[in-house]
Amino acid sequence: MSSRRFILAALAALALCPSAHAAEHTVVLPARKLFPYLDAYLSLPPAERSRFSMAYRALMDGKPAVGLQLVLADGAQRAVLPIDAFGRIGRQPSLAQLRSDAAKVEITGPQGHKFGLALDMEPAVAPATEIDAQALALACEQATAAARKAAGVMGFAAPRLDRVVFEGASGGQALTAQGRTVALQVVKGWPVYARAALPDDRTLRFSRAPRRLTLQKER
Repeated sequence: MSSRRFILAALAALALCPSAHAAEHTVVLPARKLFPYLDAYLSLPPAERSRFSMAYRALMDGKPAVGLQLVLADGAQRAVLPIDAFGRIGRQPSLAQLRSDAAKVEITGPQGHKFGLALDMEPAVAPATEIDAQALALACEQATAAARKAAGVMGFAAPRLDRVVFEGASGGQALTAQGRTVALQVVKGWPVYARAALPDDRTLRFSRAPRRLTLQKER
């Protein structure tokens, strides 16, 4: 598993199939191809994935997708996969569906745009103006262990997830065990919690709560 972003070529094919008679085009993919690594995540015992989740985001021209429809079709059963304001796909296939050739995802979108997919790993911590730093540290540890387990014999090469990015937050500060207040590093406009830099922190506080949290590898 990896927290890096990637472009799914088959999804981008929506922009490469122009039609003189339709404003939209549909591509059908096996569910497991649209949700790479999800089977490895769901195969973990629940206790080994309780502190983080896999987040898949649909993109249009590099931004959260607007006007894109995803439908999971499994035999006679059909279910819409909702997409939120961040492009995050709000429903995912089950492990059984990922392992089945019958489960497909119908992707319908407007012509003339490039579509892609971003994969993030998110801590199971709700966005708020005050966040328990220990909960984030445990999420980083569990996600790193899961990535190494999924990598098998190449686990030594799996990334160490040791940073949390607080998208949409401002005024980030860490309160340490000694009672000191330390400003969080800001990267690309967002506060970042780096465990190595703040090993004894207890609480993170923000003047504006983040919209979402993502785990990233150490730099």
